[in-house]
Amino acid sequence: MNTLRERLLYLQHAAGAGASFVHQLLNADPELSSPFDMNPGQLAKAGKISLSRAGRICGTLKDLQLRRIDLPKLYAKERAGWFTIFDNEYPPLLKTIYDPPAVLFYQGDPSILKNVSPLAVIGPRKPSEEALAIMNTLLPPVLKRKFLIVSGLAEGVDRLAHEISLSWNSPTAAVLGSGFHHIYPRSNVSLARTIAHSNLLLSEYAPWQKPNKWQFPERNRLISGLTKAVLIIEARERSGTMITAGTALEQGRDVFAVPGSPLKKESAGCIRLIQDGAKAVLCSNDILEEF
Repeated sequence: MNTLRERLLYLQHAAGAGASFVHQLLNADPELSSPFDMNPGQLAKAGKISLSRAGRICGTLKDLQLRRIDLPKLYAKERAGWFTIFDNEYPPLLKTIYDPPAVLFYQGDPSILKNVSPLAVIGPRKPSEEALAIMNTLLPPVLKRKFLIVSGLAEGVDRLAHEISLSWNSPTAAVLGSGFHHIYPRSNVSLARTIAHSNLLLSEYAPWQKPNKWQFPERNRLISGLTKAVLIIEARERSGTMITAGTALEQGRDVFAVPGSPLKKESAGCIRLIQDGAKAVLCSNDILEEF
């Protein structure tokens, strides 16, 4: 832990995630020279976290030091790369959001993050029958331009977005709500391996961290944060997709929505977004002209 970069890795590993915790420590101690010598009470106060969580983090850090575990070598063995918010490789768009992760883990080719046209594609896990037809109509002209499609590797629209990108040999990045050893849902393990081989998996969670419900809303801020715009294929008025749309607007990202029948619940969210100022997408040119 001789460099700030390594100290960030150890803290992120021990904390499990929690961008705000690491940023609190960085604000108080930009070189992170003191957290490793703090007791749980001191760490809880400095990081503004509960005493119980601080105790777990202190215990993990102490265990790593006692066992002399070399985390950089361990991550390399697991084929997991990582960059910190201070590295040149860190996605510049992500630095502009309110709470970017101090450390981002990856498998695959991080160079695709340099793509000048990153677009998030999101929607429900159980889309209507029309969703696939809509995506197969809207996305190919975009993918011919080699846009980077970012999504969350969930079932439904996320999966379709990744698969269509792969079929057009266009770059795609999947942002996980868990570590690389715990792909969720399990039905997408094969797809995740394909993406990791030729494109990119991203996570702010260490490879061994299992999925928890609260991690997926946290993950969604990265999907929009990595991109210039978010395309919403379908959304019910109360849904995780609408929460991500709200996050995108807070981050200053463009929001595109595909209008649908007002008689369908799957269209209600998109119609509401368009009423509130989102751009209605009727054809691929509606997306392309914004880039």
